[in-house]
Amino acid sequence: MKMQMTRSLLASTVIAGCAFAAAPLAAQEAPSATEEQAAQDEPDAIVVTGSRIARPDLDSIVPVTVIGSQDIQADAATNIQDTLTELPQFGVGNTRTNTNFLTSGNGVATLNLRNLGGNRTLTLVNGRRFIAGLAGTSAVDVNNIPAEFIERVETVTGGASSVYGSDAIAGVVNFILRDKIEGISIRSQYNITDEGDNPRYYVGATGGTTFMGDRGSVIAHLSYDKDTGLLSRKRDISDQDCGTPLGNAAGIICGPASYSIYGPQGQFYYVNTAGAVGSTPNFSFDPNNNLITGRGAGFNRNAERYIAVPVERLLGSAIVRYDLTDNLELFAEGTYAKTKSRSRLEPSAIAIGPIATQDIPQVIAIDNPFIPAAIQAVIAARNSDANPANDITGIAAQRRFNEVFDRSNKNDRDVYRIATGLRGDFAGGWNYDLSYVFGQFKDYTESETAVKSRIANALDAIRLPSGEIVCRSVAARAEGCAPLNLFGAGTASEAASAYVQSDTPRSLDITNTQHVVSASISGSPVTLWAGDLGIALGVEYRKEKTFADNDVLTNAGLNIGNVTQDLKGQFDVIEGFGEVNLPLLKDQFVNYLGLTGAIRVSDYSTIGTVVSWNAGAEFEPFTGLRFRGVYANANRAPNISELFTPPNETFASITDPCNGVTASNNPGGYGAACRAIPAIAADIAANGTFSYTLSQQQSVNGFVGGNTDLNEETAKTLTLGAVVAPLQVPGLSLTVDYFKIKVEDAIATLGRQTSVQQCLLTGNPVFCDNVIRGTDGRLRTVNGQLINVSTFKTSGIDANLRYDRRIGESDRISFTFNYSHLLYLKTQGNPSAPVIENAGTAGVSKDRFTTRLSYTTGPFTASWQSTFLSKAVSSSTFTNSNPDIVAMNKIPSYLYHDVQLRYNIGDGNEFSLYGGVNNVFDKKPPFLPNPPFTASITGTETQADVYDPFGRRFYIGVRVGF
Repeated sequence: MKMQMTRSLLASTVIAGCAFAAAPLAAQEAPSATEEQAAQDEPDAIVVTGSRIARPDLDSIVPVTVIGSQDIQADAATNIQDTLTELPQFGVGNTRTNTNFLTSGNGVATLNLRNLGGNRTLTLVNGRRFIAGLAGTSAVDVNNIPAEFIERVETVTGGASSVYGSDAIAGVVNFILRDKIEGISIRSQYNITDEGDNPRYYVGATGGTTFMGDRGSVIAHLSYDKDTGLLSRKRDISDQDCGTPLGNAAGIICGPASYSIYGPQGQFYYVNTAGAVGSTPNFSFDPNNNLITGRGAGFNRNAERYIAVPVERLLGSAIVRYDLTDNLELFAEGTYAKTKSRSRLEPSAIAIGPIATQDIPQVIAIDNPFIPAAIQAVIAARNSDANPANDITGIAAQRRFNEVFDRSNKNDRDVYRIATGLRGDFAGGWNYDLSYVFGQFKDYTESETAVKSRIANALDAIRLPSGEIVCRSVAARAEGCAPLNLFGAGTASEAASAYVQSDTPRSLDITNTQHVVSASISGSPVTLWAGDLGIALGVEYRKEKTFADNDVLTNAGLNIGNVTQDLKGQFDVIEGFGEVNLPLLKDQFVNYLGLTGAIRVSDYSTIGTVVSWNAGAEFEPFTGLRFRGVYANANRAPNISELFTPPNETFASITDPCNGVTASNNPGGYGAACRAIPAIAADIAANGTFSYTLSQQQSVNGFVGGNTDLNEETAKTLTLGAVVAPLQVPGLSLTVDYFKIKVEDAIATLGRQTSVQQCLLTGNPVFCDNVIRGTDGRLRTVNGQLINVSTFKTSGIDANLRYDRRIGESDRISFTFNYSHLLYLKTQGNPSAPVIENAGTAGVSKDRFTTRLSYTTGPFTASWQSTFLSKAVSSSTFTNSNPDIVAMNKIPSYLYHDVQLRYNIGDGNEFSLYGGVNNVFDKKPPFLPNPPFTASITGTETQADVYDPFGRRFYIGVRVGF
């Protein structure tokens, strides 16, 4: 095909000027000086991510970072996310180490450029969209992209909405798949940690052939891999709950003092005639179920949790191409992925009676026959004395339902995708591409749960005259009710446990569907004084749809947990786009001077018409030095989840700053604003003080969810850089690029308490529209819907140094240094909120680099990679009264090392044996218990998605080709 969509790794490296280091195969030949000069004299027309124009040179106007198939081999990656997130341009996305507490997203792997979020990173496959891996979003689960099929990955950071559409505010990650393979290659790999746990298995087969005289080709891939996960109790740092249970002065404590008060034996409180309980439990049980006074032993939740969730994947992919004529190619790409993952959480904790965050409002009646005899005696004595204040009207409880149900959930995901179309060229250099993409993502999640009404029935037990203990309700007994004994560990019978469980699992069935039809044409309508004028024009139609269906009990709030409504929504968009590449000067005083521009007009069914554009310039004063710059005005349309998530009611505690205001006081600085509300002023005049009863405070509800009135996010991005590739030093290249991104009208939720406070202080409708007061001036409803309210600003400098050179006949050395310095990453949650500087926090280190040195001699290749994270703090806003804890917030710099040895026979496909060690020096993660470090990943006692929680890891693999 004249439209060359593939090229060698070397060409990709020159285009980007900043390829990530590879361990090249022994058979790969370096071009001679003559060949290199010829490539400069007669370069191919190629398409690079960031533009749709095939350019007659080997330089991109935007910085493109390229990872080739050999880089992936040098990383021994089975999941491409592991390789990409080593690049300093990537922040933390969803990973296997931070998704244990997600309901439907555990084990999902997403990408996050510039720490601006997965929804602002557009992921493409062969330049086309891929179905999202989370309900109602655009974030792609890269688990579904086969590492074996990847020829290279091109990453462009900065606004690219004018070229690719919405979601590209932070940039684009484009996976270029191989389109021609001869023969069959089988690879198998085994990974294990230094502790002998978290084994990972991989086996895959990739093959292909050509037919009809090379007019057609077919390639296919099938692989299976399994990551068994890692339990929190398998590492010393996280084998026990940690925190500050005795206050800041006591420092961090790990062990029983930090365990959850919801123990399997229960903590029990006497309920008085006012329907209240004391601040500490009245009785509990020891490990032998002997009755004790006060609080019993807690529960070590970390003994049950995962550091890394297990993920099992079966992946199949195929690509077929056929030249219908010399200028017309038919192609089809198909992918199917089956992924299974699960979380592991401790058994559910249930609060019964008038306790904060209660699940069952009903108390345990004082005539319950399971109440221990000694407690029955206390109840009888206190209820028969002359003081009614001593009376006990019921028993409240906090207990972990170990015998009853497990909160863990299982996910079963299926992804189907097909991309097909026609591409070719005509009229001596014009290229066209017509394509259709269909994608579908299905995720079925289920977990055990219990029915609130059944728990209430089972707790209300009586003893019959026969001595049998049964449920009090005759109707409940007819439905199978068995009495539930919670007094002590392991006391709930199998019959009672089975009864209170839901007949069907708590479930969530998600379906995302995507249709994309696109057509584009590119070429040169005229040759100008400085070269060909390049243009690209196109149209695209896209439709996205999501349905997330919860089980009926969850919809009604009858299961343990919050009321959750179903998510159902869709949108479509039709877009027209164009690009131009205008050469101004060529070989006249300077080597080259040119301008570029792009525009895209998008008409959404949800938000209407939006426009994005960019403009750039490139200047090459002489061979070996090139300057480039692009300014872009980008946008992101709200996704289905943000638009259509139904409002779910919440009664979370809200404090009215006006509570306690009098005619003259000024509590918290809100006095005047409160008295300005007529109903509050009238109440003060009548009663002296504006106040709430307990029931009035508890009745303030609110709705949290999506918002169909959202608008698009907007972003302004600037990239300025230089590429140095001196002819005097063949194989050497250096790029330096400055970037600046500002996102405005970012979609976020205002805190309900923030809305109440800021409405009083500012009167801004942004806040006041969420606050509804009754005719008496008291709060009735405070909502927390999504709105366009936040701002993000980031800026930094990227640099890449690469040297790749042959030494003698069979030796080769390759070195890369990929560096990023973050100047700032500032976020502001709303106009009244403080601006928070995130640069220098964990996962957002100010300085990051990855470097790799590879040396090949004959059939042997050795590579050494180092990844650096500069010193950081867990949180830039962290405060604590204990200086030792404050010191823990300061994280030193981290330097990880990985090594690989590889032995190749033939071109690497005939036979390749390799092995390696990751985290060679067994660098331990920082100790950051949660609490007080809320950014720490629950169950890991560190920020496990930033710092390696596994320790030293080994792998060995073999590839056989025939």
